[in-house]
Amino acid sequence: MLFSKKEQSRFQLEELNQWYNSLNEEVTKPMDSTQLKLQAWESISNEIHSVKVLDRNEKKIVFGSWIWKAAILLIICGAGYKLFTNLPEPTEKAKLVAGAYINDIGKVSAFLLPDGSKVWLSTGSKLEYAEDFPSNRKVSLSGEAFFEVIRNPESPFKIMTGAVATEVLGTSFNLKSYNQSEVELSVYSGRVKLSDQQSKLDSAILLMGEKISWTAQAGLSEPELFDVAELPDWRLGKITFDNASIEVIQSTLKRWYDVSIEVQGNGTNCHYSGEFQQASLEQILETLSYALNLTYKINDANVTIRVNPSE
Repeated sequence: MLFSKKEQSRFQLEELNQWYNSLNEEVTKPMDSTQLKLQAWESISNEIHSVKVLDRNEKKIVFGSWIWKAAILLIICGAGYKLFTNLPEPTEKAKLVAGAYINDIGKVSAFLLPDGSKVWLSTGSKLEYAEDFPSNRKVSLSGEAFFEVIRNPESPFKIMTGAVATEVLGTSFNLKSYNQSEVELSVYSGRVKLSDQQSKLDSAILLMGEKISWTAQAGLSEPELFDVAELPDWRLGKITFDNASIEVIQSTLKRWYDVSIEVQGNGTNCHYSGEFQQASLEQILETLSYALNLTYKINDANVTIRVNPSE
């Protein structure tokens, strides 16, 4: 029986759908990419050798359908496997809005950019990427994020945070900039360049285990060393204060809890060091009240902290 080209295409599409659905039923447990590829090739090879072709034209149709199958299977074994096995389980899914990932207050998320680079986005943060990404690997960050950038020497990865540019090829690092006047960078692997776009001479190249800060008033600080074995606390759901002033405490709590905070009294000498994990705002304020001799009041989404004179 002879079929028209349209009927042949419809037959191939139905055959492809049946084959794809059978794959979903057969794969019931995780396998590494090598196992998946070997199983895929074995399935293709067995099916090809089992096909009985009647003439040369029919052989072309059968082989053509298997090209489709092989292509889809390569996508499953490559991009699909990488996406679903390597992506860390996020605490919350980020919202994708026209080329931007946005986190609400108190939310932390993890996702892959179109080039395969991994990003962990902190609370109250926003990451935007260019319309022609990944050919143009340029993004803009407001807030804090941890990056694991896929290496591509022909297309460096650049992050804009106000007047500061961070440029990398392939590395992992934490970048913090909740306002345009301050930037903090910590490099966990590879090499990262930080530069002030308004002063091209003010730049620094950091290696693994080095961190640096930039302010609009003072420019770049001297690099310091840190322990790369310790991930950023926010990725672990921790709020950490290291000799933090009352202003730092205020801004940190506003980033993690959807409240406005007013500080009354003179808190110049108030500094606190401590760590909180999965704690409520009231629990943190109660701890601070004992440590810093302050009082607080919570009225819905409004918090008032009063710093009392030191005894």
